[in-house]
Amino acid sequence: MHVLPVIVALLCGCAPLWLLGFLGLALYQRHRPAPVGADYLVVLGAALDGCEPAAPLAARLDAALARLAVEEAAGSAPLVLVTGGKGPHERCTEAAAMARYLIAQGVPPERIRREERAANTAENLRFSAALMAAERPGYRCTVVTNGFHTVRSALAARRAGAPAAVLGADGPLAHGPYLLLREAVGTALALAGRA
Repeated sequence: MHVLPVIVALLCGCAPLWLLGFLGLALYQRHRPAPVGADYLVVLGAALDGCEPAAPLAARLDAALARLAVEEAAGSAPLVLVTGGKGPHERCTEAAAMARYLIAQGVPPERIRREERAANTAENLRFSAALMAAERPGYRCTVVTNGFHTVRSALAARRAGAPAAVLGADGPLAHGPYLLLREAVGTALALAGRA
């Protein structure tokens, strides 16, 4: 018996199961309520269009604005921490573009914190956790990202030691199946300790 065909057959059978399981986790995470009373709303960076947020990042920012209104209506006044460095083809840092977007929507600049070094989700959460712990020991936060990205974001928050709820800005398939597939692979690599 040849080992290679057996391995290929196992991988072909396991991949669809992993994808279905990942979609289930993303849907579960999407509908999990985030408690009110956060000290920070952490908006994870994503691609820019020039120096403006592209559609997935704009969805995150709009969800953060909606969540900020919910928090304020409940008597809470969280700070908004935007996190993301400058990608190789970006003209400014993701955090700078996000801060400009939020300020244009009426968020006072003094309520915005920036983390401008992170190059990936793990760094977003690790660097943000350090900033929040230094400014407000014992903080609680809500991480805002896209629905397809909630599972890996929750994993990264846990690994960074951030006491976080994760809020999906939209449904897991809102930006197409490609991003969900990419996230399933990214999460598998993160679980294996490679991302």
